[in-house]
Amino acid sequence: MTIGYLLVDRAVTQPAQHAIDCGGPSGLAPSATRPAAATPTSSASRWTRWVDRFARAIYGVATVPAIRFIALLGLCAAYLQGGLVKLVDFGGAVTEAQHFGLPFAPAIAGATIVTELVGSALVLSGVYRWLGALWIAGFTLIATFVANRFWEIPQPDRFMVENAFFEHLGLVGAFLLVAWYDLQHKYSRQIGERNGRPLVRD
Repeated sequence: MTIGYLLVDRAVTQPAQHAIDCGGPSGLAPSATRPAAATPTSSASRWTRWVDRFARAIYGVATVPAIRFIALLGLCAAYLQGGLVKLVDFGGAVTEAQHFGLPFAPAIAGATIVTELVGSALVLSGVYRWLGALWIAGFTLIATFVANRFWEIPQPDRFMVENAFFEHLGLVGAFLLVAWYDLQHKYSRQIGERNGRPLVRD
């Protein structure tokens, strides 16, 4: 009997090793030798820090004036090319306007050349950039509904015209963003100077 009581007492007062390792009913902490599993929160935190560092690096590159000019040049490239080609071959520009059934084809061709070249020059130079961007956006929107009415074209020719329609809508959105950014930059800077502290970075 005495031996039995001693065995029971030992089992009660000294918890099993598996309870120590597993953090089981004994209430003891897990063994120090067992590594803690990574939690989803720590992984998300590392991902957030990495994205933040990447965004800061991209911002540093995007604010370089030469990079911004190259981006704007890419946006205006089709208009510069189209305006120069029409200027060199004005007869072809008039024929193109007539092809779409537009009245006063020579005047339309001339206005198109002025819009593409002068509007692009305003956007690239930064002089009334918002005006040049809105000018080209309006012109592109009108030209899209004149030249890319895909709903009137049967398949299979409709596919390419439909793509061109939505691509031009994308250009309209891009120029609207350029105008919005330029106006925000201009008036935020004026307000900052009025308050004695600039709100935006050049």
